[in-house]
Amino acid sequence: MKTFKLSVFMVAVLTAMALVQGCALLLVGGAAAGVAYGTVKYVNNTLHVTHDVSLDKAWGAANAALKELQMPVTASKKDGASGKLEARNAQEQPVTIQMIRKTDRVTEIQITVGTFDTSANRTEAQQIYDKMKARF
Repeated sequence: MKTFKLSVFMVAVLTAMALVQGCALLLVGGAAAGVAYGTVKYVNNTLHVTHDVSLDKAWGAANAALKELQMPVTASKKDGASGKLEARNAQEQPVTIQMIRKTDRVTEIQITVGTFDTSANRTEAQQIYDKMKARF
């Protein structure tokens, strides 16, 4: 019951703010978007996460994670806007880590393991991300 009352209250507040001015709603929306950093989602066999970390720091963490997990890097390319690492896991599947600079302190990270969306590939992608995140 308490949750329902809170939900109704929030809808009423957001509706009132939208009617008064769009700026207030934008302010609330911007705050809510910040909370989403670090939320992992999977799309077409790729782990996607946007994190509050610089591209340089994410790059270093990705290289260290692959080294720790004994996945040799086969290709490496980085510039001021993005970076991409390619490696092979123990099963000789391709592993790709793509990092895209959104701002000076925000980077989108995409990790793909293998070709198909399997629970084993998702688990390995999550393991790589966890090793990276521990270095942020």
